[in-house]
This record gives sequence, C-alpha cells and structure tokens, in this order.
Amino acid sequence: MNDLRVRLAGWALIIGAVVASAGYLAANALASGTGDARFTSPHWSLLNGIAIGGDIIAVLGLPAILAGHGRRAEKLTMFGYVGIFAALVMLNIAEGVIEAFVKPYLVGHGGIPSDPPAGYAVYETCALVLMLVGFICMGIAVLRAKVYPWWTGVLLIAAPLASFLGLPGGWALIADYLCFAALLTIGVLTVRGSARPALAPQRRVGAEQQA
Repeated sequence: MNDLRVRLAGWALIIGAVVASAGYLAANALASGTGDARFTSPHWSLLNGIAIGGDIIAVLGLPAILAGHGRRAEKLTMFGYVGIFAALVMLNIAEGVIEAFVKPYLVGHGGIPSDPPAGYAVYETCALVLMLVGFICMGIAVLRAKVYPWWTGVLLIAAPLASFLGLPGGWALIADYLCFAALLTIGVLTVRGSARPALAPQRRVGAEQQA
C-alpha cells in the first residue's frame, strides 16, 4: 500500500472507531427501558444505525494493520485480520442490523419469537470462534511485531474475553469499546506515520567485498 492509501486506512480506523463507539454509547444511554422495551425507543434504530456505519468504516480501515506490520509476525497478523474482519462483519454489522431494525419491527408486530431461526446458533458459534481466535492472534502479533504500543495488543486480547463475561445491559459492550480503543490507537499512529516497521538495513556490495 502506498502512503496515501495507508493514511486513508488509518483515518477510516479513527472515524469508524469514534462513530461506532459514540453510537453504541448514545443508544444505550438514550434508549429507555430494559429488555425488549428498549427496541420501542425512538432513538434506538437511529443511534444503532450510526454505530453500524462506524463499524463499516472501521472494517474498511483494517488493512492499515497489515501495512503497519509488514513482514513482522506475518502469519499471526493475517489470522488476526481475518478473525477481526469476520467478527465486525458477522456480529457488529449483520447482527447489529437485526438489533437495530428487525427487532424493533417485530416488537410492534406480534413480538420477538422466543426461538431463533434454524441455523442461527451455528452462525453465531462460528462468528464467536473467529472473534476469539482473530483478536487473540492479532493481539499476540501486535506484541511480537512491536510496531504499536504493547497495551494495544493487550486491549485486543482482552476484547473477546470480555465478551464472555455476560455483563448486563450496556456493560455487555465493553468488548466493543476495548476493540475500538485499540483500532483508534492504530489509526492515529498510522495517520501520524509512526506505525510503519523499520526497514532492514541493506548492506552495500562494496562493503561486503572489503570485509
């Protein structure tokens, strides 16, 4: 990736992380009620839709991590990239659309069915496995590559683990906020140009012959 594309990807991570985090925070703060009642709030669909837009922008910026790591921790980075990409698309975007638009519609038209559609459990299990493996691999890759601050890798590793804590209400989104904090940091460093791996020094032919 050339410098312009790398910086654009960095900006996508920054904008996506900020917009998504703000959308989720506002939706949980302004949507009144608990359980299915929150789907009847006039703010729910709009604010979650904004958050989904931020998720989409963040997905477009993920290649910045590949450019930043270069050849360092290459396999772990690629596994992490695939897992994070899948998690954002399958969980935040696809399931987010259901939460933001489908469930509010169902609440006003007979209620949300108690039984999920056939195959949904398999879909969600695959998404959770990809999320767990992807974030942990990327976190380890960040720690090994040493391109980004070490705590960025810790945030990425902690994100999927936090999602299994079963926290109530808006606290359940802690995993998302940890992820977006890491992506925001990576985006800022990418835009500033301080996240690019140092090139290995090239030895001159003349120097080798003199040695």
